[in-house]
Amino acid sequence: MQTVHPSPETVRLAMSRIERAMTDSGGDGEAPMDWGIVHRDGCRTAACHAGWYALGRLIDHPAIRWRHDETFYSDPGETMMALRPDGQLAHVMYYEGAHMLARDLGFMNAPALKGWAERHPEIWGNRHGERMFAGDGAVAFGKPAFAPVMVSEIVAWWRAVADRLDTAIPVHAGQTAALAALRRHDPEAQETIAVEPCAGGYRLVRQPRPVNLLSHQH
Repeated sequence: MQTVHPSPETVRLAMSRIERAMTDSGGDGEAPMDWGIVHRDGCRTAACHAGWYALGRLIDHPAIRWRHDETFYSDPGETMMALRPDGQLAHVMYYEGAHMLARDLGFMNAPALKGWAERHPEIWGNRHGERMFAGDGAVAFGKPAFAPVMVSEIVAWWRAVADRLDTAIPVHAGQTAALAALRRHDPEAQETIAVEPCAGGYRLVRQPRPVNLLSHQH
C-alpha cells in the first residue's frame, strides 16, 4: 500500500507557529538543542525546534503559566509552565513540543515522525531526519553535528520539505478517484487519512491527531 505522507499545508501551518514564537521572542536565534525546559527568552527558548513549536502552539493556551525559575539555571528567564489534568503545575518540556508537532502532522508521536523522515530521505532532504530533535541534530538540517543552527534555517528546511511533499504526493483528478484510493487502505488506516483538496484535484494525506498533553484542547 502506498505511503501516506503529511499534508504540505499542515507542515506550512506548523512552521508559521514557530515563526510566531520567533516574533514573540524578539526574532530569530540559535536553536541550541540542549535546553530541556521550554524558555521564553530569545535564542535560549528551548532545545531544538521542538521547544519553539511548543511556544508557538501554546503561547496563548489557557493552561499555560510563566515563571521565573532559578531552580534549574543561574539566569533562566521565564520558563513555560502548564496546568496539567491532575491540577499540578509543571514545566513544559521540549519533547512535548516534538510530540505536538508530530501529532499535528498526523503521526502518533515524535518517534513515528522521525522514523518517517528517516525512511524518506528524498522528501526530508538528507539521510539524517531521525536526528531532528537530537543534541547533534544540526545534521538533520544539512550542517555538521553540533554546529549552530538558526531557527529560521530549520523553518526554511521544513518549508522545502513541504514543497517536496507537493511533488511526491499523488494527485487524483476528482474526489471520487481519491475516495476510491482511500478505500484501498485498511479500514483502520482509513481513519488516519484525510482527502485534501489541492491544485489539480485531491490527495490523500495524514489526518492530524488530537493534541491532549495539557488540560485544555487548543
